Amino acid sequence: MIKKLLVTILFVTSWFLTANGQNNKVSKSTLNNIVQNKVLGISFTEVGKVSQVDSSTYNIDLSSSDNLSNQSATAQISVVNRLYVDLPGSYGGRLYLDSPADAKLIKNKLLVDSVDNGQQIFKRQYWAVYGGMGMWDCVINCYTYANGKYYIVSLVQDKMMGKPGEIVNGKPVSSNVLKLKVLSSLQDTTNPIVNKFDNLVSSFQIQY
Repeated sequence: MIKKLLVTILFVTSWFLTANGQNNKVSKSTLNNIVQNKVLGISFTEVGKVSQVDSSTYNIDLSSSDNLSNQSATAQISVVNRLYVDLPGSYGGRLYLDSPADAKLIKNKLLVDSVDNGQQIFKRQYWAVYGGMGMWDCVINCYTYANGKYYIVSLVQDKMMGKPGEIVNGKPVSSNVLKLKVLSSLQDTTNPIVNKFDNLVSSFQIQY
């Protein structure tokens, strides 16, 4: 009886310390695969291998066994002051959308719509930016503004889609045709990568 009582006290003490002394750390529920950051005030479902890049950014690796082409597929979650789109292959990193010097790249934004996950409405942007050698940055950039911050949930895929001007069936392929090809791939909900990303956006919650 005493042994059971001690075990119970240790369990309750451990729970109390975790609940009250570690609010600044990321917690993950193994039951529901939920990642929660109380400092940033966010939570989301673990749809792939999660790594925290810095105090405001997570990467989620989606290029697992579902990605048969072995091309990269990474989701990113950020809570930041400035809105950006991540273009690692073509631009070399974050393109801040309030930067007039890079306004020429805006033409690579193919489509803008919105998605409602039940708690917040995200503006959703589809991007296709050519990086050279037939490789493209294929991006879905979803964001919402709340609590004085931008909450960004994005998908970046480095995909071989073809070279603009390349001769196919006796004719050069235009950049616009290849961009439409990228858009079609990003809207393909039967693609496992796109499906995982949709689940991530659906699960994303802000603690107001």
